[in-house]
Amino acid sequence: MGASGSGIKTRLSYEPGTNVLEHTFQAPDGSEAVLLDFCPEVGSGHILMSEIHRRLSVLRGTLSFRLSFQPRFGYAREVPTFEVNRYGALAQAPAGSASLSTYRPLRIEGGGVEGSFSLSAGQEEWFVFAHGSEVVTPLEAFQPAQRLESTLQYWRAWSSRSTYHGRWRTAVERSALLLKLLFYRPTGAMVAAPTTSLPEDPGGVRNWDYRFTWIRDTALAVRSLFRLGFEEEAVNFIYWLLTLIVRDRDRLRVLYDVEGRSPPPEIELTHLEGYRGSRPIRVGNAAHEQVQHDMFGNVLDVANLLEIHGGVVSVDLWRELRHLVNRVVEVWDRPDRGIWEVRGPPRHFVYSKAMCWVALDRAISLGGRLGMVADYETWEGTREAVRESVLSRGLTRDGKAFAWYYGADGVDASLLRLPVVGFIPAQDPRMQETARRVESELVSGPLVYRYKLDDGLPGTEGTFLPCAFWLVEYYTLRGELERARRLLEELLSRSGPLGLLPEEMTPDGKFLGNFPQAFSHLAFLLASTRLNDALERRRSVSPVSSPPDEPSRHGVSGSSING
Repeated sequence: MGASGSGIKTRLSYEPGTNVLEHTFQAPDGSEAVLLDFCPEVGSGHILMSEIHRRLSVLRGTLSFRLSFQPRFGYAREVPTFEVNRYGALAQAPAGSASLSTYRPLRIEGGGVEGSFSLSAGQEEWFVFAHGSEVVTPLEAFQPAQRLESTLQYWRAWSSRSTYHGRWRTAVERSALLLKLLFYRPTGAMVAAPTTSLPEDPGGVRNWDYRFTWIRDTALAVRSLFRLGFEEEAVNFIYWLLTLIVRDRDRLRVLYDVEGRSPPPEIELTHLEGYRGSRPIRVGNAAHEQVQHDMFGNVLDVANLLEIHGGVVSVDLWRELRHLVNRVVEVWDRPDRGIWEVRGPPRHFVYSKAMCWVALDRAISLGGRLGMVADYETWEGTREAVRESVLSRGLTRDGKAFAWYYGADGVDASLLRLPVVGFIPAQDPRMQETARRVESELVSGPLVYRYKLDDGLPGTEGTFLPCAFWLVEYYTLRGELERARRLLEELLSRSGPLGLLPEEMTPDGKFLGNFPQAFSHLAFLLASTRLNDALERRRSVSPVSSPPDEPSRHGVSGSSING
């Protein structure tokens, strides 16, 4: 739906503190209209049909509008049949159905339903799209005006629960609201993005399905939610993950669908052209079959966070966590596919080794605090063996910096997280040289590439936005707060008008990859809250250093636990 005519200017924004979208149309003659878009929300415990409500209001002058209703089902394998009646339009196909409720006249045209009309100042119209509906329901039955009020109230109440009152609050709030939209209420799972196959390399093959939940993201999401005060969502996410651990034990996967099931086999939809001709369009994600050892550290980090924030780690749960840590003892020195899910040969990725160290470190700390039974001597010995392996085999040829993987002479951006997770201090000379090489080899303006070495796929990709926020965190840990602040604010200036972040960007700021991207928003939240805390400490105490995430008393930094 949009305004007709030449010279129409548009502006997108959100109602403050909500996920109600506002689309403003302005004509050259001063006519102006506002289209509000929202999914009805009245709070947990209420099951609603999948609906989109729209209110179109003209504030000044007169504007003409066009409306198009062209749903497709089964990934556009089926063209539905259409029916128009006095209540609106209905689309039906074997794979699904949907209705559009409106009192504006409609006509069946081409492959869908079309409408055109004009409104003048003071007039408004409602439209409701209902997915799964098998009849066209009269508009008034949806009570759209009441649903708008209840939805605004819900989101404002939810936003007000945040305990964060620091810098960049508008961007922090928008990121939190976006994350809330990515959560699947029935299970508490969070998808990485709501889209599939938006390209990382337009015209290339780097197109992936992100409509799944990654174990890797849970630790980042949980930590972010706890920092902002959204403990209910954080705890629900933790228990969803821990349920999978208990259920799957020896076959824990790196990603799941929102119901906690293994994703379907990855297939290519060859009948679809793709965005900007970028094929293939993928459904499913073959990464769920990969071995990625960094997930162990994420799981134990989450369990540690749960206990720190007052959650219960029972004896039964500890038994499953202990089994997982014993698995780390067995596999840490084997190659894997790493955080970047490379589709080339498995390698000994340094970040994967470090996250195995994190798994052991957090388990030793957690079990020790709770008085749980475990083979701590073996765990402590393995933790030291992992560390010694990385420090002897995980360096570049000159021994001055960490390498992407054993035998490589280049770096990747995941190495910036080594001090964040407590593996090594940010001030360690090897870490400082690693960061210098990231800046030299991977940085483009304020943006950062994941890596530049061969990953087994044709083509190239854009800069990876989370990595730029990791650089902000690294500068913060090193005490370079003004440098971190400048970089953070430059990155925020490149977000879109709605404050939503993509997965990747071209050096000149064009968005790439699936959108909006949870990983990017999580990286921003962790970087901004850490930097804000460090800036606040500097106001009261100087000099200042920012502690890493959760190193135990056995960690290399020697820091105490800091929630």
